[in-house]
Amino acid sequence: MEIAEALPAATVILLREFEGGLETFLMRRSKTMRFAPSMYVFPGGRVDDADFTGDDLNTGYINCAVREVLEETGVMLSNEPGDLVLADHWVTPEFVPSRYSARFFLARMPEAQTATSLSTETDLVTWLSPAAALTESAAGRLPLLLPTLMVLQWLAEHDSWHDLFEAARNREIRPKLPRPSVAADGTEVWAIVDADTGEILMDNQPAPKLSELTGMHR
Repeated sequence: MEIAEALPAATVILLREFEGGLETFLMRRSKTMRFAPSMYVFPGGRVDDADFTGDDLNTGYINCAVREVLEETGVMLSNEPGDLVLADHWVTPEFVPSRYSARFFLARMPEAQTATSLSTETDLVTWLSPAAALTESAAGRLPLLLPTLMVLQWLAEHDSWHDLFEAARNREIRPKLPRPSVAADGTEVWAIVDADTGEILMDNQPAPKLSELTGMHR
């Protein structure tokens, strides 16, 4: 099987404070979309050639993140150093025809701005605490891709803006790639591996639904 190249992409976890906690901005993709229909995602998209300036690859991802958020939500973020903090990195499974290598950045919602849906790719937006989003997902009311789910689980471990950003700056960021395998008893299990080295980061995970991995339905 020929494995498609994972194209560079950037995703932004917009955050705001509420009642001593944090909320994050999620967008529901339109049901007519070929990829991830009706799934809730963070704003973001593929890196364009114009996003890269010079030899600094990280700047290209940040420029993409700022551009995508503006185009999709109307929110103008700063691309000054330190304003967007890398929090995670996920790579689409190898069997999927359209693959992405997506960096997830934390960003604080600017004051006096309003986030909305400006793209035909999404039809609903919402602010939820990570814990509430996980509860809604478990109840089947908030379908999520696996990377979004696991990012929300990590976000839910932190109550304050300061602690979350410090945790991200001190976090070891490795490209996480979901990969299927077969257990000794013949059941399907999954591992999360380092996309560059193949090292297993999380083993013997329950097999997720196809939609949780790719946004596609059987």
